Amino acid sequence: MAEFGAALAELREANIAALDRGRTAILRRNAADRTISQMITRLAGYVNSICAGDLVKIASAGFQFTKAPKPISSLQAPKYARVRSTPYPSRLVVKWERVPGALIYQVEAEVTTADGGKEWQRIALTSRPKIEVDGHPSDQFHTFRICAVGTKTQSPYAEAHYFKAA
Repeated sequence: MAEFGAALAELREANIAALDRGRTAILRRNAADRTISQMITRLAGYVNSICAGDLVKIASAGFQFTKAPKPISSLQAPKYARVRSTPYPSRLVVKWERVPGALIYQVEAEVTTADGGKEWQRIALTSRPKIEVDGHPSDQFHTFRICAVGTKTQSPYAEAHYFKAA
């Protein structure tokens, strides 16, 4: 704790010196701030390991405790899907709004089967809310649907949309 007190005194002095906005004083203040931040992180880890989850002990050490994480039990379907053409022929960009709690997105395209019927075919699994799709000419209509996948659940598919890239 003596080391922590010395670091705190250094931060106080650095803050006062930085009031004139000098470059060296600002660098000194920022370094002292990083040191204090690292020491608080180490101290919090120590308190957490010693208290073994006892909230009364944690509070008596001067720390606040955070709310326990709650697992995500349902995901919403991705929204605002849109398709744009690219300068490359037969390449489209499909974008949608990010879903909180989603780890990956499953993107499917409607394809025509050999017998003339329609079926959904997965074309991508991605962690980003955007993909580039090859083999889809921009002057034709295309149908895509997107599903968000989390650790324990999967969203319903977003409403299928027919797109002709602009």
